[in-house]
Amino acid sequence: MLSSARKAVVPRSKPRFFSQYHPKQSSRPLVHTARPQLQSANRLKAFKNSAAAWRSVHARALSYTALPRLVARAFRVPIAGVGVGAGAFGYANYKLEELRSQTTGILNDIQDSAADFYDSSVSPFLSSAGSTLSSFRNSAQSTAESAREGLEGAIGSISGTIEGLDAPGWLASVGDKIKSLGSGGSGGQKNDREEPGGNGPEPAAVVTGAAVAATALRMAEDEEEEESPAQDADAAPPTDLLGLTKKLISVRNILQSIDQSDALTLPSIVVIGSQSSGKSSVLEAIVGKEFLPKGNNMVTRRPIELTLIHTPGVQPYGSFPDLHLDNIKSFSTIQSTLTELNLSVPSHMAVSDDPIRLHIHSPTVPDLTLIDLPGYIQIANIDQPDELKERIEALCEKYIREPNVILAVCAADVDLANSPALRASRRIDPLGLRTLGVVTKMDLVDPVLGAETLRGGRYPLGLGYVGVVTKPAERLRGRKGEEESLSESVRRREEAFFNGNKEHFYPEENTAVVKSKGKNAAVAKTEVMVGTDVLRRRLMEVLEGSMAGALHGITNNVQLELEEATYQFKVQYNDRRISAESYVAETVDGLKARFNAYANQFNKPAVRERLKGMLDEKIMSVLEAIYWSDKRLANGELNALAAGDLKKALAVDSNAAASSSSSGFFGFFGSSKPEPTTKTKELPAQRDLKDVETYWKYKLDAASSLLTKSGVGRDSTALVADGLRSLIEGIVGAEPMNHHPAYAERITQLSHAILRRYMPVTSDQVENAIKPFKHDVDVEEREWAEAVGRTVNLVEKEVGMLEGKIGEIKGRIGGARRLRGLMEYVRAREKREEERKKAGAANTEEPIDYRYSPVQVLEARNAQLYTDRLATLKLRLMALKSKQCKAGPKADSVCPEIFLNVVADKLSYMSTLFIHIELLDQFFYQFPREIDSRLIYDLDRNEVQKFARENPAIRRHLDLQDRKDKLEQVCYCMVQLQSLVNLRKESQPKQGRRQQGLFGAFF
Repeated sequence: MLSSARKAVVPRSKPRFFSQYHPKQSSRPLVHTARPQLQSANRLKAFKNSAAAWRSVHARALSYTALPRLVARAFRVPIAGVGVGAGAFGYANYKLEELRSQTTGILNDIQDSAADFYDSSVSPFLSSAGSTLSSFRNSAQSTAESAREGLEGAIGSISGTIEGLDAPGWLASVGDKIKSLGSGGSGGQKNDREEPGGNGPEPAAVVTGAAVAATALRMAEDEEEEESPAQDADAAPPTDLLGLTKKLISVRNILQSIDQSDALTLPSIVVIGSQSSGKSSVLEAIVGKEFLPKGNNMVTRRPIELTLIHTPGVQPYGSFPDLHLDNIKSFSTIQSTLTELNLSVPSHMAVSDDPIRLHIHSPTVPDLTLIDLPGYIQIANIDQPDELKERIEALCEKYIREPNVILAVCAADVDLANSPALRASRRIDPLGLRTLGVVTKMDLVDPVLGAETLRGGRYPLGLGYVGVVTKPAERLRGRKGEEESLSESVRRREEAFFNGNKEHFYPEENTAVVKSKGKNAAVAKTEVMVGTDVLRRRLMEVLEGSMAGALHGITNNVQLELEEATYQFKVQYNDRRISAESYVAETVDGLKARFNAYANQFNKPAVRERLKGMLDEKIMSVLEAIYWSDKRLANGELNALAAGDLKKALAVDSNAAASSSSSGFFGFFGSSKPEPTTKTKELPAQRDLKDVETYWKYKLDAASSLLTKSGVGRDSTALVADGLRSLIEGIVGAEPMNHHPAYAERITQLSHAILRRYMPVTSDQVENAIKPFKHDVDVEEREWAEAVGRTVNLVEKEVGMLEGKIGEIKGRIGGARRLRGLMEYVRAREKREEERKKAGAANTEEPIDYRYSPVQVLEARNAQLYTDRLATLKLRLMALKSKQCKAGPKADSVCPEIFLNVVADKLSYMSTLFIHIELLDQFFYQFPREIDSRLIYDLDRNEVQKFARENPAIRRHLDLQDRKDKLEQVCYCMVQLQSLVNLRKESQPKQGRRQQGLFGAFF
């Protein structure tokens, strides 16, 4: 085996077949190494099966270390080329960028120089030349036309006009020249060149006179424009930010109606200062009207959110949105309203954080939102709370927080170090980035000191200082007697003061252009901001800048709030939209539907049943008054007649009747041997059948008359009306009318008014309808048979009620035995009282028996009455079930209960018929229509909104829906405003950062 293994081992020299796959390493040519295909395959198979053959292969043939070197050699040149190209590309980009910056700087310098030259020289000349030529052309044409009628008349008219004017000296000289020209032309000297057809002046003279007149008028107009530049500024504020500011203010008002959180609040200008700093004067100068409350004591007790809206072409007016007071053109009314609202704060509070919202529309105001706060104080008065100073500081600190802009009003005659407004703003805004200072009363200090204060060297503010003189000058009157406005008076006083000190407030600009490394130095301006007009423009710029800066963050917050509102609206209400009008319509429709559903309770059978129940109670009262209290009934006479045994009825004595009554009572309580009661009078032996029948017949007529004349019409109408009132009260007391108590009361009063209108007529008609039954009632056999069953049921019901009452008394007393002993005590006591009355000793008092309390004695008396009535009803119930009562209407005198039941049935039928015609039909017709006219058509939009929001569920639905809609509107406006802000930023020249990239200047 070893030898065979050695024979199988391949020598270390390269095998012969290896050269087939590596021809370069083979010592022989490839031709000599070729073998037949079969022999080669066998060798290859033997090599694969031998592990030693793999060990003999050289390791270098399978090494991968040469691959990285091969890759590096292959990509070395391209990498170097890319590096060189990138360097060249960057260098070229740098050079192009440098060339672009230099070119841009040169072009900007040229453009600025050309613009300055155009603005300073060309533009005024062209404007003046154009306006002069236009005026000259128009004046020449008009003068040439008028000159046809004579030069003397034209010159005289012009001279008269100039004499009528209070003109300055230059215009007077022009007038003298015109007069001399007129005298020269009218002195009888004729021109050499006249018109062929007349004696008129020469065209050259006409043109000359017209030119002089036009020049004079033009110069007068220029002087008027120079005298009143502020009127044009008021009519159209010189700023391009009005459109954006107006939209931002409208968005701010919408956001205020949505939520009062800081996340959805656009900046406003908050005015703070001490009470004597002149805050009110500054605001009134900005508005141009006196409208703020004034007084010796502190009159500004609530924040006043003042929204100024620039509205061209209208007379100034104000409105209070929260009070629904619109179009108030009298500013004295606005002032009195503000005074009343401020003084409504209780004296023990002194200040309140409930704001007063005031909107002022005027063509002379800019678009601003200002908040006037109570002024700072140093010490409280004797009639003010001690903590008033801290309350005012806390209120002001609440409003001057971000993002609001602080307008700190300080007096010039007070050192700024002692200004409470600057101290408060320094606490909240340490760097002064949101604070604009307003220094009032500038005319009370030295101009040098005032100008130095406005430059803010000692107390710098990020938005600077503006100096104003808000005290108006003496009001002047125009030609027509109208008084000068407040803004004009203030402007005139400010111009007089600041123009008189130009060297301090309007110094010349010190411009020093220093060329260093090809760059220009900045232009240093030393003039300060003064005047109310400057303050207006500054406030507009600051407010819009603050609003534009906060626009991005508020837009994101609005989008988040909109997503949340949309989600809640989907989850809670499934995107189902409602309106206040639809809710009112649905409520009224539901009210009508329930009313129609409950109307079935007042159909004829239901009403007749109600009336029959009322008449049954009347029947029981009549029977009690006429029959059940009669002793002849208690003796059994009527029962004997009903049984057909008149002799027995006549033979019945009082003892038998008493014993029958007693046995009935004690049989109820379980006693078999009652004691004999007192004796009654015996019946007359001579009474015959005719007398007995006549007596009970008379009783029947009396009972029938008492029933029919007991006011059935009035009682039945009132019963149905009470049912209708209960129906309406039940309807308005249910959902959703229970959320609207005021309107529910209106509906109830409306139903009562309809019932009061038709009840008297209905009652009279019912009484007229039942009048025949008061005299005669015809009863048929069918009616009698039906009445028997009803009467038996009625008496049985009454018997059951009496038994229940006696059972209740028995339970309260302590059982039947105790009640029986108590009733025996009561009867004995009554017997002794009768004996004392007969003996003439009625005033003597009976000794008190302490075995029974007075309450128990009263219960025993009631039980005795119930027992006597129960015995009588049981006897009558036996008579009603007898054959005599079932025989027919002929037994009406011996069975009065059945006869009265028939009469009550007839009365209920007739009453129901006329009540339906006169009352129910009218009520069911009038009531729904009155609801439409009184509840829907009388409501205006505000009342409809108030009605809908009284329901908490509907109020939440409407609030969420309105919030979603307003957020969508605000989001849409925010996107537009953001685009407008971005467009405005792009239109402004870019400074500072250099654009990157090779083609940055072109793309």
